[in-house]
Amino acid sequence: MFSPTSNSTSNQRRSTPVPQNLVSNGLWAFESRHDQAFSMGTTTHAFLKILWIREGNGSIEMDGKPVGCETGDLVLLPARLPHRIVDSAHSPISLYGLGIDFNQLTCVTPVLQCFVAGVYREPKFHTLRIEQHLRKILYLNDQQDAPSLLSSAATAMSLLAELALVLVPPKSKRSRMIANPVANSEHSTDPLLEAYLAWLHRNFYESLTLDQAAYASGMSRRTFTNQFKLRTGTTWLEYVNRLRIHHAKELMKQSDRKVTSIAFQCGFDDLTTFYRAFKRITGASPMQLRG
Repeated sequence: MFSPTSNSTSNQRRSTPVPQNLVSNGLWAFESRHDQAFSMGTTTHAFLKILWIREGNGSIEMDGKPVGCETGDLVLLPARLPHRIVDSAHSPISLYGLGIDFNQLTCVTPVLQCFVAGVYREPKFHTLRIEQHLRKILYLNDQQDAPSLLSSAATAMSLLAELALVLVPPKSKRSRMIANPVANSEHSTDPLLEAYLAWLHRNFYESLTLDQAAYASGMSRRTFTNQFKLRTGTTWLEYVNRLRIHHAKELMKQSDRKVTSIAFQCGFDDLTTFYRAFKRITGASPMQLRG
C-alpha cells in the first residue's frame, strides 16, 4: 500500500541521503529534498543512477571532480562511479532519482554505453517529460503490487530508450537526420526547437498537433510557426508529412505489406490524406512507386 511517509516519497527535507532500496522490479525510485544541513559522503552503486534536479543548485562530484548542476539538469551516474552531491549554501537541491539494476533488467545492457557520466542541460531533454516519468515511477514503485511494479518497469524502460536515442553519438544522429531533405541547420534558432526537431524525427508517427509542438518548444503558436519555417524552410504540417512519407517509401521498398497498413503505421489517420500527401511529395502514387 502507498504510504505518505515512505522514504521514496517523503516531502520532508533531509540532511542525509535517501537509503538505497532496490525493489523486485530492479528499480530504486526516490525523491530527496535537501535542507541546508544536508551532507553526503562519497558513495558508489552497482547500478546506473539518474538524477533530475527539480530545484536548487550545487555540484555533483564525480571521481572527485565537481560539476555544477542547477534546476532542470539531468545527472547520469554509471555503475561504480564514486560520487556525492554538494548543495549550494543558499539554495539546497530537491531531486528525483532513479536507480536501474541492469543485472535484473538485462534489456538495458545494450544501451549502457550511451549513459556517459555527466550533467546534461534541460533543453536537450525537454520533449521527454523526464520529471513526469520519474514521478510516475515513484508512485507505482510505492504501490508494491505486481501490476504496479510491472507498469513502473515499463515506464522506466520507455524513458531509458528515449534517453538513449537523444544521447546517441552525433555521427549516428546525423545519418538519421539526413534522411529528411528539408532539415536545414544553417538557421538554428532555439535549443528547445532543436530538441523538438530531434524528438520529431523519432516520433513522427504519433498523433501530433501544432499546439503540442509549440508548447514543447516553449513558444506561442504564432512564434513557433514563424521560427519553425525559418529553421526548416517549410510549415510544421508539411515537415511532419515529409517525414511520414519518407518512412512510408522505405517500408514499401523493403516489404510487401498493404498500403493501408503502411499508411497507419506512418501516422496517417485516413487513406485519403495519405494518398494526397504521397502524390504531392513524391510526384507518384503508392501503386506507381511499387510498379
